[in-house]
Amino acid sequence: MNAVTMQDWIARNNSTPGVLALGVYSPGKTSVVESCTPTFGPEALDKAWRAVTETISVLQLNRFPTARFRFIYAQVLVHCERRRDGACLGIFAQRMLNEGELDRLVAEFQSI
Repeated sequence: MNAVTMQDWIARNNSTPGVLALGVYSPGKTSVVESCTPTFGPEALDKAWRAVTETISVLQLNRFPTARFRFIYAQVLVHCERRRDGACLGIFAQRMLNEGELDRLVAEFQSI
């Protein structure tokens, strides 16, 4: 997955209702992360995304499954989905995000 494809996919999906930010991480490449709401600033988002990507490494180092995991804090969730090639999608969303929208985003990411 190249950076242009990632950026295009994020741009097409950044207005999904309930989504606060989207990020894609590919091992050995730069991450692409974009806020979908003005209340989620770039600096906070960069720090959150860095923590998520570091968590992936720690989980893998300790042999935990990393194909799919989710963090929930108050009314916000971070859903992570990792492909076989190591690319990882992070969806920062309102906790009440429609599961159908979440499934659509994950399926599109898996098919890119």
